[in-house]
Amino acid sequence: MKPLIILFGLSLSAYGHHGQDFLVTIDAGKNDPWAFRSTFGGEYTEYASGYESSVTQSIVLGLPHRMTFISILRYADDGAGSWSSFSATPMLQWTLPDLDLEGPLSSLRLAIAGGWEFPINGSHKDGHDHGSAPTMDCSGLIGIPPLFQACQMANQNAANHTHGDDRHGHDGIHRHGESHGFLRFVGELRPTPKDRIVINSITVFPENDSPQWGYAAAYRHRFTDRFALGLEATGDLDANGEHLLFLTGTSYVSPHFTLTLGAATGLTDDSPDLTLQTLLSLRF
Repeated sequence: MKPLIILFGLSLSAYGHHGQDFLVTIDAGKNDPWAFRSTFGGEYTEYASGYESSVTQSIVLGLPHRMTFISILRYADDGAGSWSSFSATPMLQWTLPDLDLEGPLSSLRLAIAGGWEFPINGSHKDGHDHGSAPTMDCSGLIGIPPLFQACQMANQNAANHTHGDDRHGHDGIHRHGESHGFLRFVGELRPTPKDRIVINSITVFPENDSPQWGYAAAYRHRFTDRFALGLEATGDLDANGEHLLFLTGTSYVSPHFTLTLGAATGLTDDSPDLTLQTLLSLRF
């Protein structure tokens, strides 16, 4: 319960993983040059082995030539029981010129976004391990090759799959809190004035691992001028990786103030049991 109190007491909102108007999906929108918005927020995720909590703050600044600069600061408790993980993520997004298509694709907008997350202080040592794995001393078994090899393999498996200190290990595209680059190709459709569909193709470049691929997608229907409901999904291209499905609600409090709340469940054994996110967007 304490992480939930921190989440909603400190922020009432969240940048989530990467979204602007959505929680985990980047849309194709852009700010006018030198116009900016700010988002504030937090996230709480439960795994069978522990939990993670984070609060975030971002600045979204419009630039000339259809460019947008985004700076994200993340402060987190990655399951160790202390808020000791801090990272900064600068990113750039370019929204392509309008395509002048006709028919169902007339509203299609495309964008490309990329950046790098820099851990400034935290416990992540590589792309998969959150914490140090306990290992056995194999030196006394050198004279018995089968046992020595089994000991080494046990140490290797512990290093690859550790959940030390109740911290959950990540792989695939889910690399928050560790050094990695990312690239997203974005497509957005508005088939009606009240409906939005956004799809992301995601590539992640871990500092100490091979590139990973994934997706994010969002649908939102605006029932009134003040309220919308939607679905979001994100995950790895690996069917056995992490996959999340969100139900979201958005309140358009004013033209300058939007609040989105979302709850997700995991769809695979490696996925979180529960994720809660919020997004508070202030436009200036």
